[in-house]
Amino acid sequence: MLNDLQTHWDNATLDYDLGKYNFKQWAIDVIQEEFPQVKELEKIHQLLKPNEVVKLQQHVQNACSRKDFMEMFDAFTKEHIPSRIQNKRYMIQRQGTLRVVIPQQAKVGRRLHFHQGIFVGNGRGCRTIWTPLTKAEKSNTMWIMDLEKSREVTKQFLEEKWDLEKFEATCIQNSKPVELVPGQSHLFFQEHIHGNINNEEGYTRVSIDMRILIEGEEYGRRLPGGFMRMPGDHKAGEEFDYTGKHFITYAGWNSKFAKNIPLPMQRGTIENYCKKYNIQYSSYEFENEHCDWQPGLAHHIEQKPDGIVLASMYAITDDKKRRNELLNLALENNVELHFANELCFLKNKKDLEQINDYLNFAVPKKGKHSWE
Repeated sequence: MLNDLQTHWDNATLDYDLGKYNFKQWAIDVIQEEFPQVKELEKIHQLLKPNEVVKLQQHVQNACSRKDFMEMFDAFTKEHIPSRIQNKRYMIQRQGTLRVVIPQQAKVGRRLHFHQGIFVGNGRGCRTIWTPLTKAEKSNTMWIMDLEKSREVTKQFLEEKWDLEKFEATCIQNSKPVELVPGQSHLFFQEHIHGNINNEEGYTRVSIDMRILIEGEEYGRRLPGGFMRMPGDHKAGEEFDYTGKHFITYAGWNSKFAKNIPLPMQRGTIENYCKKYNIQYSSYEFENEHCDWQPGLAHHIEQKPDGIVLASMYAITDDKKRRNELLNLALENNVELHFANELCFLKNKKDLEQINDYLNFAVPKKGKHSWE
């Protein structure tokens, strides 16, 4: 049975004004920065090799962090989403997922297998806005199962440990195509099983997945502040000049989030952030394990570099009192803390309010899944 926060997301269609929110033309403009020969999305398969399609997808997805796209999608959600979630606060997926379904994609290993959102880390508090940028029909569109059948098939799949072939065949048999045109989106939530069959329509289908997260609900692995951002948080699209600033980097294993993340992965995330914002740092620092009060981080703050780059805001201790002490210590010493995974920073009290908002916005899980 649906609750009030699910009613508008049970395989529903949203019609929007393509003149106001022309996601298709935005995508074409971005694609042409790297692939100027692409003038029609439907003909991508005629112009690009499969490995080039991957590069195209990455380029467009990265462009979702540009201010123009964030502002357009903020306006889109402001117009269409509150009435569908009881006017609760929500966050927005930081980077969309661009789906490019070329004809006969199965032959080159590009068919999206059936799954539900929970299988890929989406919490039940997430809602998906699936928006085709070309006509989506028959075999080239997304196929989706109704909710009760999705729950039933998921339970059987997990309990009986089906092989992938049986799962795929069962999903195709019980799913139906979502047929839409530009100017329409399909709304569903994370328990709906969905995927693709082989595209036999002769043209490329392009779509973009965006998600929201409802306040107080489950985020799964989609961290508020990282995967999800607040409407109006456009820091990732801004440019900053850190020339001449003294920065250090810091890694640690002193929170539930960070304790199992190897040092090379933390440093890789930090390195990408520093490269993006042209931050030159003088040293790698780290916290000793088992020191969950993070005396090392406090020490480095008190040395007063201009800034410290951490892998994530979730790499700070889970002890809320101590966490706030460390964050306030940074403000008192005028030391910027930069959080690479979330593409944000702590520079002033307004930033502190937003960071705490992110940290307290939602929960990893509420209650059992339908199959448990």
